Amino acid sequence: MTTAGALMACVGAVTASAQVMQVSLDEGWRFRAIAAPDHADAMQWHSATVPGVVQTDLYRAGVIPDPFFGDNEKQLQWIGLTDWEYTDEFNVSEAMVRHGHVEMVFDGLDTFADVSLNGTSLLSADNMFRSWRLDVKHSLHAGKNTLRIVFHSPTNRITPMVAKLPYVIPGTGYEQLDRAKGIYPVSHYMRKAPYNYGWDWGPKFVTQGIWRPVRLEGWDAARVASFHVRQDSVNEERAVLEANLTVQADVAGAASLQVRVTNPEGVALPVRITPVQLDKGENHLMLPMRIEHPERWFPNGYGKQSRYTMKAELVRNGKVIAQSQLKTGVRSVELQRVPDKWGTSFTFIINGIPVFAKGANFVPLDSFPSNTTDAKRREILTAARDVHMNMLRIWGGGFYETDEFYDLCDELGLMVWHDFMFGGAMVPGDKAFQDNVRAESVEQVQRLSDHPSLTLWCGNNEVETAWHGWGDQIAFQKSVTPEQRERVWQDYVVMFRDILKSTVATYGNGVPYWPSSPGSNFDDVPAGQENGDMHSWKVWSAGAPVTEYATNAPRFLSEFGFQSMPDLRTVRAFAGSNEDLTSPALLNHERFIHGFDRMQQYLKDEFKPARDFASFVYLSQVMQAEAIKFGVEHMRTLRPETMGTLYWQLDDCWPVASWSSLDYFGRWKALHYYAARFYAPVLVAAEAKENQFTVHVVSDELQPRRAELHLRLLGFDGTLQQESRQSVQVAALASTAVEPIHLKSFDAKQTVAVLTLEQDGKVIATNTVYFARSKDLFLPEAKIVQQVRVDKTGYVVELRSPVLARAVALGFGSVEAKPEDNYFDLLPNESREIHVASKASLEQVKASLELRSLVDAAK
Repeated sequence: MTTAGALMACVGAVTASAQVMQVSLDEGWRFRAIAAPDHADAMQWHSATVPGVVQTDLYRAGVIPDPFFGDNEKQLQWIGLTDWEYTDEFNVSEAMVRHGHVEMVFDGLDTFADVSLNGTSLLSADNMFRSWRLDVKHSLHAGKNTLRIVFHSPTNRITPMVAKLPYVIPGTGYEQLDRAKGIYPVSHYMRKAPYNYGWDWGPKFVTQGIWRPVRLEGWDAARVASFHVRQDSVNEERAVLEANLTVQADVAGAASLQVRVTNPEGVALPVRITPVQLDKGENHLMLPMRIEHPERWFPNGYGKQSRYTMKAELVRNGKVIAQSQLKTGVRSVELQRVPDKWGTSFTFIINGIPVFAKGANFVPLDSFPSNTTDAKRREILTAARDVHMNMLRIWGGGFYETDEFYDLCDELGLMVWHDFMFGGAMVPGDKAFQDNVRAESVEQVQRLSDHPSLTLWCGNNEVETAWHGWGDQIAFQKSVTPEQRERVWQDYVVMFRDILKSTVATYGNGVPYWPSSPGSNFDDVPAGQENGDMHSWKVWSAGAPVTEYATNAPRFLSEFGFQSMPDLRTVRAFAGSNEDLTSPALLNHERFIHGFDRMQQYLKDEFKPARDFASFVYLSQVMQAEAIKFGVEHMRTLRPETMGTLYWQLDDCWPVASWSSLDYFGRWKALHYYAARFYAPVLVAAEAKENQFTVHVVSDELQPRRAELHLRLLGFDGTLQQESRQSVQVAALASTAVEPIHLKSFDAKQTVAVLTLEQDGKVIATNTVYFARSKDLFLPEAKIVQQVRVDKTGYVVELRSPVLARAVALGFGSVEAKPEDNYFDLLPNESREIHVASKASLEQVKASLELRSLVDAAK
């Protein structure tokens, strides 16, 4: 988070008012281990970076090796079992201490932290997800001050408490329970990012540190503690809004509240003014507003991402004594759940439009959050937007992202399905834990309430379905008394049907709430196909064939996925030249149990053996892309029965073999290129059964089209075997079944079906369909002719082949170059021009260009 961004962290999208004096305390920090006798270097003082965590500070200091390389992770577990001291000496001006109020603000402390200033204890923090505002008026003085924070090992802090409990709730599955050795699952007994304790795509790095910015704030007459705009009613004609401010005041008496609104084009609207009466202490102020014919915010693909800037000023005796500003979009949002012929719908309605959610699940971009820059966030989220995604699910095992993240989602039209930070494990029911979560949820829901991209708050990830179906949870239920079992369930109900639901209802600005994913809002057993959202893991996790997806017809598919290797350059980053899948380095970067065996299982079933390691990496990505393509295309044809697909997962938190479509370095896998095609606004999807071709044209467009469906059956040598055309009335926001096409006799192993939807001579959508497994196809050796030339923004690579080249991939070795399209079928005698963005020279691009297709990858 940038310093400018840090100034907004405690009040959501609100910037600091001019009447508040702010000083960053992010500089000058030192740290050391309090007691680590086996790591003497760590007990010496070293410079610290804030925001940061102890692992990144140790790495910068040269005390530990690269945490992500090889199996170094295993050598670094002592860090999370150690207490750490951070200290900062900073100077304070006379002007600061003269303010009537001087407060120290911590935007994030990870996690158990004792804070003292000049020897005076200020705080014992216990929640990674909360900010802390402390009155330091009487602890601070002009000149030099000393701030000291002691971070306690989360594992060591919680373990003794868990050991005394009458029963131990099963964890997320990535922590051991060994009572004899004093080892207990602890992550779900604290408010800390669960993925810190490992997941089936991420390492175990138990972080500690000042993970978000620190600052001093001085103020006198008044301070705006929060500024939000409630959207009571939004439609095409008008937006009925209400400005809500919480003001801390040192003065009492009459004042006026003014709200200045600037429309998306920068034009100022009439100022809204209302008289208010201030009391000393906390004040809650409201100002009704109305915008005629508002420029509404729409998801990606449905309209503009229009946003208004709103500035609130508190004026007394003609002087502005406090002010605040936010940027927000106006839109209506609804999760429509009504009975229909398939069960109960699960459809997001934005501004009256039923939106098919197209997207992916989002996990933290790094094991160490402070490593992530705003540029990286923009790169990843832009990549999602660029392949027609309109929704991301913020998964419940990570953390609440920065304000910049949600601003980008607003800007790019990415709806946010936001889990609260619970994943896979039931929750404690003691009052202290519940109160801690309540404070956390109120802060986070308020902070994000003005972001138009926020579309759903969800209680948790897979907690309910785990309780009903996971082996360790069932075993636990059998091991305790009926009363204890019911207590655990009721603690769950209180948390997810009471505390979090009421928080969203009170502070969520009309955003719907959903208790658990997958779930049915307690109506049915979770993960069913008729009611609620579904996670589908028979493919991959259970080893079922990809065609299993065709047996599903969920109302909303919020999780499903398929693994692949990352880019070869990414593999080199963690394994060097090692290519042995049984080596410690590679095994440590495949966290799904027997993951390489499962990958090989699918590759063996679909492809001929890989020619070399690079071909294995390539084939794994093609397999992943083809699997998710099959699943998404099937689900989209079911619209409106199914109204969303969010594949697992968009990104990675470290370099690893996983389900992601963008690897840790942001490099596009085949899946991400495929997503641009299977998430396109108009999709042609086809299925061949015997001699009949069933085609659906799926449209997310707001207007219908009259188009022509063109079918060609081509031999791999380019021979045209069959051709047909038929007129199609493509319905808006619908899946349109096309008249079935009868296929003449053909050789399934040497034929491809090419489908194009055309209108006025322009290709709107295209797809290719094969009739046999890849290993059974008689693919000819592709002799691709290539030419590279310069254009205004990079390079153009022109490719042509006399025969079919399937899944052509452009690579550039160590040269950084990004094709606009990749992993595509090059049809016989049809040239393709691919734009390539690169800062390298023409000679470097030409020399480094490598082409690979399926026939090249096989032995």
